[in-house]
Formats: sequence, C-alpha cells, structure tokens
Amino acid sequence: MERIKKIFDNKTVKVLAGDLTAGDWEFNMGVLWGGFDQLNLATDLKAIKIETEESAKNIAQTLGWAVVGNIVFGPLGLIAGLAMGGNRKKVCAMCELKDGRKFLAIMDSQIYQQMVALTMTKST
Repeated sequence: MERIKKIFDNKTVKVLAGDLTAGDWEFNMGVLWGGFDQLNLATDLKAIKIETEESAKNIAQTLGWAVVGNIVFGPLGLIAGLAMGGNRKKVCAMCELKDGRKFLAIMDSQIYQQMVALTMTKST
C-alpha cells in the first residue's frame, strides 16, 4: 500500500549538487528530510529560482490511471487514462538558504510552488 501511495503522492526532492548531501530527500510540511539530516525550509529558505522545467511521464502512474479508466469507463477510459495519466512537470531549481548554503535540486512542480510560498511568508 505504501508503494502505491508513493506513486501518486511524489514528495521526493533529488538534490544534485551543492552544500547539501546529494541524493533523494523527502519534502513534507515545509521540512526537507534526507537520511539523518533535516532542513526547515519555512525558516531557512531565502530564495529559489527555476533553472529548467520539463514534462515527465510516470509510467506506473499512467498504467494506474489506465486501469481505473478501463474499470470505470471501459475501453474509452483505458485510452483516456493512458493519454492523460502520469503527466507531471519536473523543475530543476537553485535553492539558497539564509546561512549562505546553496543546492541544486529536481522536484515536482507542486513542491516547487510550495517552496516559493515559503520564501514569501513573513518570519517573526
């Protein structure tokens, strides 16, 4: 069940290079988790800028939507699920922290939007 949840709810941020350990980190509630490290982006993120943006197709998610479409709507649902399911935008962004550290990361566009929102909130 956990695998299915991860397919449909992608919270992975792939750190490519910079001052953080490269690899897969998990973004959850404004916090970036990687191994034993955590980074509270709500207080530590200074700026974030898109470097590249591309569409990506998640095969497992596409097949899941095709099966659901087939069950609910028959063959036309199968075709619609294959055509529309699994489309996501991936963003490569440069992130700058308030302490001067920087890192380059690939993430889902929804995670990027949440991180941008974190830079706009007032810290008290």
